[in-house]
Amino acid sequence: MNRLFGITVSTGSRHIKRSLFASNTIKPIAKSQIRSMSSGVAADRIKDTEPSVWVEFIQLAQDYKPLNLGQGFPDFAAPQHVCKALSDATLSQDVLLNQYTRGFGHLRLVNALSKLYSKLVGREINAQKEVLVTVGAYEALFCAFMGLVNPGDEVIIIEPFYDCYEPMTVMAG
Repeated sequence: MNRLFGITVSTGSRHIKRSLFASNTIKPIAKSQIRSMSSGVAADRIKDTEPSVWVEFIQLAQDYKPLNLGQGFPDFAAPQHVCKALSDATLSQDVLLNQYTRGFGHLRLVNALSKLYSKLVGREINAQKEVLVTVGAYEALFCAFMGLVNPGDEVIIIEPFYDCYEPMTVMAG
């Protein structure tokens, strides 16, 4: 029995089927049915969004090689014990060491965070429903904007503000 996988992108009333994959065959659909992601046309909701100031800073940093204190790029290698732990995990025969964690954060981590912050805020925090672990502040902000701002909501951004607040607000509607 073949397992069939498909990727469908839904944009309002349009459904764009990207391709179908069976476990032993690949059956792409006709190119005429696929809207090109490389066409350079941004979604209407972000077409007027200006590039982040960091785009300019990154280019300047590449050109002039200054000490970059703004983005946290390390100028040193990871400690040897971290490299060894990564190597051991990726080369292990234990396939569970090479799996994605749950999307909201590893259970041990969210439980530890819940326990810590429950004490700090003086109320019980539900680790399964009230804790979200992200890969950084930018993703955390994006999740907050997308999860809490509805189209038509008023969002007040107090200056000075981080340059991602405005485009995230626009994307949220």
